[in-house]
Amino acid sequence: MDKSKIYGLIGSAIFCLLTFLMLWFVLMPVPMMPQEDEGIMVSFGDNPEGAGIGDGGSAKPTLENVANPVPVAVSTPKPAVSRPQEMMTSDDENALAIAAQKKKDRERKRELDMQRLEQQRQAAAEAAEQKRRQEAIAKANDLMGGSFGNGGGSGSGTSSGDTRQGNPAGSGTSGGHGWSLNGRSLVGSLATPSYPSNVEGRVTVAIRVDAAGHVTNASVSSPTNISDAQTRSAAVAAARNTRFSAGNGVSVGTITYNFKLK
Repeated sequence: MDKSKIYGLIGSAIFCLLTFLMLWFVLMPVPMMPQEDEGIMVSFGDNPEGAGIGDGGSAKPTLENVANPVPVAVSTPKPAVSRPQEMMTSDDENALAIAAQKKKDRERKRELDMQRLEQQRQAAAEAAEQKRRQEAIAKANDLMGGSFGNGGGSGSGTSSGDTRQGNPAGSGTSGGHGWSLNGRSLVGSLATPSYPSNVEGRVTVAIRVDAAGHVTNASVSSPTNISDAQTRSAAVAAARNTRFSAGNGVSVGTITYNFKLK
């Protein structure tokens, strides 16, 4: 046989063998080994045996127990439910209104009590002041009366002596009105006041008379029960126009005017 034919047969055989091997490794399926499920490692203490205490002896965890653990129930907190706000009823509104009214009544009562106490205090102060004035007038009258209380009879003098006539009593009436001035007498009659208002009552005027018998000071005093300002001013003006007898020093007294309805 020719060498060229032998070489051709050998080359064809080698090519076929290589082709077969390539098809074998590429197309033939490779058998896959089944994979086992991986378990979860659980620690059962320091004992490698994992033995428990009891009659059952040592217990080893199985792959099935490790792979399928028993689920643990976890309690989920319930959301807080907000309670609806209670609505105010008409009874509550009435109760609040009654409480507010009671509070106002208490405050009003407290104010009235304070006003009443203040009025009582003012009345007591006025009464004390009035009493003090009356005592001062009485004391001054006593002092002035003592200065002129040594004269006797009617007090008439001679042409060479003191011709001033005194009234030891120092009081009297004139025209329905009264006066009081220790150690002095009235010259003529009391000046009649005007009647600007148709009122009825009494006005007492405190007077201060100088040595010549002129009224130098006059003001409304007590007891007086007329509050009309014009009538009181008329009484003061009439008192200033009244004349008394002369004397030594200054004398103080009162003139009482009685007003009647026309």
